[in-house]
Amino acid sequence: MDSKQSRRTFIGGAALAVGAAAAGVNAKQTSQSAKPKKTRATVELMNVGVIGVGVNSHLNYSIYSPTINPVEPDIWPVRSTNMNISHCWDSRPEVAEAYAKKYKCEAVKNYYDMVDKVDGMIFEGLNEVKWWPQLTKPYLEAGIPSFIARPFALSMKAANEIVDRAKKYNTPILCTDEREYIKEAQVGRWKVEELLKEKRNILGTNGDNSSDNYPQYASHGLYFMLAILGLDVAQVSFQADSWWRDALPGVKGNGMHWGLLSLQYNGIKIDGVGEQTTPFVATQQQIVGQRANAGMKIYYSGGWWDIMNYWEAGEPLNRIYQLFFPTIFAMQRMFETRKMQWSYDYILQKTRIFLTGFKSHVDHNGQMIRVADLPDNWEAPHFAPNWIDEKIFK
Repeated sequence: MDSKQSRRTFIGGAALAVGAAAAGVNAKQTSQSAKPKKTRATVELMNVGVIGVGVNSHLNYSIYSPTINPVEPDIWPVRSTNMNISHCWDSRPEVAEAYAKKYKCEAVKNYYDMVDKVDGMIFEGLNEVKWWPQLTKPYLEAGIPSFIARPFALSMKAANEIVDRAKKYNTPILCTDEREYIKEAQVGRWKVEELLKEKRNILGTNGDNSSDNYPQYASHGLYFMLAILGLDVAQVSFQADSWWRDALPGVKGNGMHWGLLSLQYNGIKIDGVGEQTTPFVATQQQIVGQRANAGMKIYYSGGWWDIMNYWEAGEPLNRIYQLFFPTIFAMQRMFETRKMQWSYDYILQKTRIFLTGFKSHVDHNGQMIRVADLPDNWEAPHFAPNWIDEKIFK
């Protein structure tokens, strides 16, 4: 696919040319009855490159990809963005080739081969997260706006490396999760603002999240909590029988069957709204096999309030539209405007809270540990530590 040509798509151009030729031949006999032909609008598309298109990636499983390149009419029937996935790379060349064939893009040989071909980058895949600093490097240095999938990094050293590079080259980045965008998270935040305005204290919260592991799915629930309650977290605890869904060499337990994530807040402050200085604890059950996305009950002085985002049933379009598509919208907004929805510091603090919970489980048997005490060089374990051959970075 020619990258320059793909930046501007003229829908129906060939059909119009054929129609014009036919009209010239038959103009005399049809001039009285022919109706003016309607032309379809010209659409200019941004080229987007993608990395990590295999297992444990939202670019796989017909989630993100068909909403950008609508080649699966039973999943997503229409073009709904100004983006076009033009190039892809995966550490497994055969996976990239299969993806390219399915979504009508070009698979490149090297991870850095898209730098001069794209307007934005989507870095997806849990398997690849350990190598985000290396994989994102050429694109951040080129100033290309980049979506970097959760949980962003497995150490604060790596997280700081990514952010420092983005800052140096003035490159906007986005690290998010669909649970930050669902309506229930926004309504929950509105409720917190209302409580602060009314001078009511939040006494504690509990909730649940569909999850069978910490880095991939408990991060869903964590981001939901942070979207509602903010980032002023003093301590984190993650208690579980394992941090991954299956038994792993050197990892305690035979897979995660239960989990409890707890955040001890210093309080809440929302500029222009109000402040609570008394601490409270927010807990969240990690429920294996639950058919709901996330929920929270807030206890406050004078009562309680709760909200739940239920699993969307029915055809795939319903779930993708309700749960996943807002993230695609956020990507396009950043690619087009170069404005970051959340600051570099917000992304770093969100990552630090996530990693503190990981360390609580791995090194402290689920005890509460202080977010401020997390060493920058502490690295969380990875379920696929040899997924990428690091020779590609030499």
